[in-house]
Amino acid sequence: MTRLRQLLTGSPGRLFVSTRGVTSGLALVLALYYTKLLGVEKRSILVFIMVSALILTVILTSGVSLTLRNRPTGSIKSSDLVSFLFIITVSGVIVGVLNALLLSYYAAIQSDLTSAIYIICFIYSFFACVNLGFQDALVARGNLKLAAFFDLVTILVQGLSLLFFVYLDQTSLFMSVMISFVFSYLLISFATLSVFIQTESMNFKGVVTNSTQLIKTSSNNQLFGIANGLADRIDRFLIGLIMPLALLSKYALISSIISFTRFFPETYNRILLLRHHSIEQGQGQKQKFSITSLLLAVSGIVVFVLMAQFFIEFAFGNKWVLPLEVAVLFAVQEILRGYYQSNAIKLVALGGSRFISQISFFLILSAVLLMILLITQFGLIGAPISMILIYFVLNNLVINRIRALSK
Repeated sequence: MTRLRQLLTGSPGRLFVSTRGVTSGLALVLALYYTKLLGVEKRSILVFIMVSALILTVILTSGVSLTLRNRPTGSIKSSDLVSFLFIITVSGVIVGVLNALLLSYYAAIQSDLTSAIYIICFIYSFFACVNLGFQDALVARGNLKLAAFFDLVTILVQGLSLLFFVYLDQTSLFMSVMISFVFSYLLISFATLSVFIQTESMNFKGVVTNSTQLIKTSSNNQLFGIANGLADRIDRFLIGLIMPLALLSKYALISSIISFTRFFPETYNRILLLRHHSIEQGQGQKQKFSITSLLLAVSGIVVFVLMAQFFIEFAFGNKWVLPLEVAVLFAVQEILRGYYQSNAIKLVALGGSRFISQISFFLILSAVLLMILLITQFGLIGAPISMILIYFVLNNLVINRIRALSK
């Protein structure tokens, strides 16, 4: 117990950043490996299942998750944590059912699927939701070190179990990939729950009432959480429904490679929340995310995209390569997204939750409508163009609001 508590405490921000980088790199290697295994059609189906599960998870849980993570670590009671875990578990069941229904609609317009795929879709969606929520609970508790360790173990288990199932050759390649993800999420979710059982007072009395109250208090953050998650992933969802099947897998491949750089803004945003609480308690100093840093990041990712294009052509063949302008615009979109999220978190910390909710509604509505319009009119390039335009407007609005509140 003492060693466990030592693992859960300390100042692990630097370790969290480095581990997230390693994990993102391993996830990229794994994505490239199963892309090579599955081919264009099966990779597209896999992308649709994973993206839909994540979008549904964000819609159902992002508000309450952000509310919990916005609180100072010391103010989170065990009863709050139990209620949060209960909400996440119930949401997992709903996500599984809804994603299976979405998959049936996708199959009707794109490709026929076997009943086994629907079953594994439900199981995967449930554990993907639960695993993400449980990891957010660790971060909310300030357990960055353990969260980083579990992130690393998750991707290692996925890779090793996939190699094992491929070697056995007893299931299809598609089912081998899905089972490896399910197994890793099941293992880490159980491990996370075991940690909470040992370190928290797991009293389920009044959990429904407490959960309802927690949901009510998260109403101000709900639109912000949904907007961030939905705008980040709605492109692949809409491409899968509107564009030919092959384009989704190609878009997913380049976005998987570019997503390697996501751990920079995502890690920054998570640490920003904890650093803000430390500043409130006199334990840290304020940090600024400068425009110079943003420009350097954009330049670096553009170079990274050029290298990614050459790599895809070399490793997968010319049929997997998308136009360079699509990849570059997607990378710029990712930087603007991370910059907006960090600014929005700062604004929430300054008391601007109501303003964030208002512009988050604009983000959700404009992302869906503008993306449908531009994808229909201009094809694949319409997806990143629409999000760049939206994030450019939102960043200006949020920055101006931060300046007004900081005076």
